[in-house]
Amino acid sequence: MTTELEQYAVHYLQQWEERATVRTRQRTRLTAETTAMPMFPDVMMPALKHEALAHWSDAQRQEYSVRMACDFQHAVALLEIDPVTDLCGKLAGQGMGVALPEAVRQVALTIATDEAYHALAAREFVDDAERFMGITLPRAEGGSDPLVNGLTYIRKTVPTELRRTAETMVLCFAENFITGELFGLSKDAASDSPFQVIVREHLVDEGRHQLFFQTLLRHLWAEIDEEVRVELGRLLPAFLDAFLFNPQYFLDSQARILSPMGFDRETSKRIILEAYTTAFGPPPAEKHKRVMAQNSLKLIATAGIGDHPPTREQLVASGWAAA
Repeated sequence: MTTELEQYAVHYLQQWEERATVRTRQRTRLTAETTAMPMFPDVMMPALKHEALAHWSDAQRQEYSVRMACDFQHAVALLEIDPVTDLCGKLAGQGMGVALPEAVRQVALTIATDEAYHALAAREFVDDAERFMGITLPRAEGGSDPLVNGLTYIRKTVPTELRRTAETMVLCFAENFITGELFGLSKDAASDSPFQVIVREHLVDEGRHQLFFQTLLRHLWAEIDEEVRVELGRLLPAFLDAFLFNPQYFLDSQARILSPMGFDRETSKRIILEAYTTAFGPPPAEKHKRVMAQNSLKLIATAGIGDHPPTREQLVASGWAAA
């Protein structure tokens, strides 16, 4: 019998030739002129309103905006290759621990193709910005990313026979999260920003990816045995902690962007913390109310994971769900 997942995958493959950006359009590149245009969304740069930056010239403010955009694109380039493209390849070649239709494996390969292309476009963005701005941007290390840390935790903790199932669950969270981040940036950026144009091109693919992985995770959760659900539910809170509850990583990454512009690392962290607290208030004490967690928590609900009593108990006890 054909499953909902297989039907979805067959339809997805039919659409891919017509809609995938790697197949249908010329990607946008930065130029010397567009590099001087408004770049990163103002709402996501509260540091520019901090008194320590009040003396900055328009050129300095633009450089900071470009640095913010480039740091985001560099993170995209890293994550789209490892873990996303890598895990898509494993999904196609090794499955996910339950029966997997051939059409789903083919979709995984189309997504791996899309993501490698997105990584290329993101790396081009950074290289073009450096060339036109005459600056060198510090690079984040992929191994320090919270998503990678969450995947590392899963790989170290899950029983070997469940690794492919658990890695596929992480892949679903990754693609859901990336799409949410891109949508937020696209919504908040100026409509004529070259950064927004490039993000919108990325979103053409990511919207389809997100829906596919929501369908995949719902299917996976329904098909695995009860003891596997219990085991994955037991690991889920610590994965979410590593992935979504890492304020020090945020401070370090923001300080890495600001430090080359005249501040030492500790001063940069202080400025960032003060600026974000002033703009958005202190983060909620409850983990399940934090902004960065909302897309992942919606995925948990959509996939039916939160309806599993033992898993819900784990989520409530760890603060990832309301009692």
